[in-house]
Amino acid sequence: MSETYQIPFLETVAQKVYKEHKGDFTKIIIVLPSRRAGMYFKQYFGQVIDQITIAPAILSMEGFAERLSNLVKADSVTLLFELFKLYKKKDKSITIEKFAPLGKSLLREFNMIDNNLTADQADKMFDHLREAKAIEHWASSLGDDETIEKVKEELLSKKESMQDFLEFWENLSSTYFDFKKELKKQGLAYGGLAFREAFDKLEERIEYLGVEKVIFAGFSQMSGVEQSIVQTLTDLGKAQSYFDADKRYFKLHHEAGHYLRRYVSGFAAQHVDFQKDWWSTHNKSVSLKAISNTVGEAKFAGEWLTGLLDTPQKREEFKTTLNHTAILLPDEALLPALLRSLPSITFEDGSTLAELTNITMGMSFSKTPLFDLLRVIFQLQERIRENDEAVLCAYFKDVQNILRHPYFQYTNSIKEFEEISTSILNEITEQQMVWIPLEKLREWGDQHPIYAAVFYFWANDYRNALKSLNDLVTTLADVLKANPDVLGISSSEGIENSFEGELLVQFYKILKRLEDTLPQFAQDNGQLSIYIFKQLLLELLRGATVPFTGVPIAPLQIMGMLESRALDFKNVLVLSCNEGKLPIKKTVEAIIPFDTRTQFGLPTYLDNDAAFAYTFYRLFHRADHLTFAYLDANSGSDAGEMSRLLLQVKEELSEDPSCKINLDSSVWLLSKADKTMSEPVSIQKTEIFAERIKNRLKRGVSPSAVNSFIRNPLTFIDEKVIGLKDEDEIEEDLDNRTFGNLIHLALEWGLRRMIGLPDKDEDTPFVLRKKDFDKALNDKTFIPKLIKDVAKEENVEMVRGQNLLLKAVAENLLQRYFRNQIEEIEASETGAITVVGLEKFVDHQFDVEIDGEKVRVRLSGMADRIDVVDGKLRVVDYKSGGYTSADLTCKNWMELLEDEHKGKLLQLIIYRYLLTSAGFDKGNANFQKKITRANFLLQKEGLPQIDLSKGVASGFYFFRKITDGLKSCKMDQPLGEFTDLEFLDKTEKFIEELVKKMLDTSILLEDVM
Repeated sequence: MSETYQIPFLETVAQKVYKEHKGDFTKIIIVLPSRRAGMYFKQYFGQVIDQITIAPAILSMEGFAERLSNLVKADSVTLLFELFKLYKKKDKSITIEKFAPLGKSLLREFNMIDNNLTADQADKMFDHLREAKAIEHWASSLGDDETIEKVKEELLSKKESMQDFLEFWENLSSTYFDFKKELKKQGLAYGGLAFREAFDKLEERIEYLGVEKVIFAGFSQMSGVEQSIVQTLTDLGKAQSYFDADKRYFKLHHEAGHYLRRYVSGFAAQHVDFQKDWWSTHNKSVSLKAISNTVGEAKFAGEWLTGLLDTPQKREEFKTTLNHTAILLPDEALLPALLRSLPSITFEDGSTLAELTNITMGMSFSKTPLFDLLRVIFQLQERIRENDEAVLCAYFKDVQNILRHPYFQYTNSIKEFEEISTSILNEITEQQMVWIPLEKLREWGDQHPIYAAVFYFWANDYRNALKSLNDLVTTLADVLKANPDVLGISSSEGIENSFEGELLVQFYKILKRLEDTLPQFAQDNGQLSIYIFKQLLLELLRGATVPFTGVPIAPLQIMGMLESRALDFKNVLVLSCNEGKLPIKKTVEAIIPFDTRTQFGLPTYLDNDAAFAYTFYRLFHRADHLTFAYLDANSGSDAGEMSRLLLQVKEELSEDPSCKINLDSSVWLLSKADKTMSEPVSIQKTEIFAERIKNRLKRGVSPSAVNSFIRNPLTFIDEKVIGLKDEDEIEEDLDNRTFGNLIHLALEWGLRRMIGLPDKDEDTPFVLRKKDFDKALNDKTFIPKLIKDVAKEENVEMVRGQNLLLKAVAENLLQRYFRNQIEEIEASETGAITVVGLEKFVDHQFDVEIDGEKVRVRLSGMADRIDVVDGKLRVVDYKSGGYTSADLTCKNWMELLEDEHKGKLLQLIIYRYLLTSAGFDKGNANFQKKITRANFLLQKEGLPQIDLSKGVASGFYFFRKITDGLKSCKMDQPLGEFTDLEFLDKTEKFIEELVKKMLDTSILLEDVM
């Protein structure tokens, strides 16, 4: 496809201005849509002049209005405070906290009114709005069947609220006019007021400045006051307008021509080149790329640039072309990812792509790591509270978010930042601290200034907040000097020229602005809360952008959509071309309703869409290659649909056979990962693993470890053989496991407390009777105190939220369990339960023969309770959940190896095996000692002694079904019908089969994907 040089719009304007006004440029002003357009115009103007001359004044529309108005544009904090002082005179009860959200909305509405309505029009609009709201409020009290009397009664009962409602709309009008008057008295303005003042003094100021001609170029959308300024100057013969339009914009209903069609019969009529057919002037290619995710968009941009500069000729052309390439970002959040995806290209003269790139848009402060840190710091301050010892404590999640922030993960000349933050995080997790004392955090941080600045209580005083944040800026500056290029996109020349350095400078300036403004406001209005300080600071930061250092006029420009106004590029890439981004999603109107806006000619979201459409379509005028990337909704992303603007372009191209645009659509995919990445994870049991498994079997395996192997061999290898563990986390809300542990400990301590034993007595057997449980149930403080003590032991807080509900659940479970124990005692022959041990470790070891080799196996377990009922030894396990009958039944032993749902049954078998083996094993001195001591107590109490010939019983108490009592298991024949020797033999044969399976090196362990 042949390419011919298309003269950029601003270059054609520069040529015409130079030709028509050659002689004295000091008496003309060039007004452009943006400062960026002004920079390009200066460049083009310098190319067309043939002699040294004084250049004309080149201003943005906002700059032009400020020059004419003689007012200084005030910052948002000053405007908000001035507006509040006026509003408070009308509503004495209003506070700055309540007013701040309303004030920000009012400022937006006042700005919009001044930009589009005269004073008389604004007055009529407010009258209409006030009357409409009065009718609306009155009508809301009416119903289809209400009588006149009922209406009167309701209106009388709502008189006060109705009066407040109507006063607001009455105050809105007077506040608007009084606010403007007060600002002008101080020489201040917001944007719309500056434009309105400029228009009111237009002839006077133009005469005073000695301006003979004002040239407006590149505009589409103009506010009402901007149109009035241009029209007035045109009527005076002092204005000239240049527009960049296409003939299709003047078709009825075409969004891009929404404003231009209004100008045709007015000030735009003088522009002779108003309508061209840009789609048919030269050949151009347009590509639509569907991409699966936002990361892919950034990667695609890097690949696209690489292809654009893949030959020496292309790279040379790139360097010498002023308007070579633009990457436009409707979604500014994509900027950091894009910067990291730009290719590393070095040109023949040694220059790099980075040196030939300019980032026009800057980065919004709200998208930076520092802004994220500030939000977390404010959240930490809001949640600081005193503990029971009146010590100020921070919430653990806020502390974790701060310590995991990048600024706390860098090395420092004083000490390793990462070491400090990691050690504190580990300490919090190990101690399971939900509320951490601030002093402790400063101490753990070695009293480093950054910890002193962040973990310092502001006591709801904005002055403390300012001091703390100023200290933070100073400390971060020191940290960054030792650790340049925190984000990976900084200059190599030190913090002064780095992105992070600029970030701190911007933050410091805003802090100083508040430091200068807030004292006077606080003096007039009393104490200023941290809440309003936060609102003001974050609002200022959201409106700030952090510029990048670069060459202003570079071959590659990265910019937002609106910054491309009036500019032309040969190659254009637009990312994030989805609905909601291109154009931006519809915003909800704040105070003045949509119908009122429409009636009085105020802009709505429809006008914003039209302005965006023009900016989009104008990209097609002089470009050779355009690429639009969008997230494909079919890929599973939640980005929505392709932009309707792209769909419109496709439709228009299909209807216009004369156009010279070649359109193609395709899907772009990331490079395919290594095929092995998508295959199931597998571990072959080599001899090394076999030896590790043998060592593990020798050290001991519990019932849970056995179940882990049956459920998922890979998990068994990870956790039980290799020893991999998940990272510990702090449990603010108890999970099932922790809640179960709490119940276990409560039962252990509770049973001992009933008969006066210490909580942690491990060896003393004791007898429980009905009276012991009755006493505990009748004492209303016994169970609550037990839960409280256990929670303290486990370092768990149970005073609020979900944990408070779980505390009530725990108390209810214990009450039901105690009643169940009473029923069990009453059903026994002796009316007693003798506890041999609580939370007791029991183990037994034996050899199994595998391929002629003896492998030592040690089974071990922690029994929740070992007791005696009517002379029979029992091992009891507590389960905080429930069960199904199928889980506790089994047809044969091998089913235990094949069905992962039989884990509970297998656990009972192993516990019974361990106690039976211990009973027969005279060498198990510890267990024999426990039996002897228990028998001595039983004899003393006149109860039947333990009769091991009766065998050992095993069972569960399921707390969700506690009324079912102790649940045992069933197989092809009840376990109780086996003799002890038969039971031991069958269990050991089962374990032998299990061990063979563990050590079978021919089997691959596969993690099911």
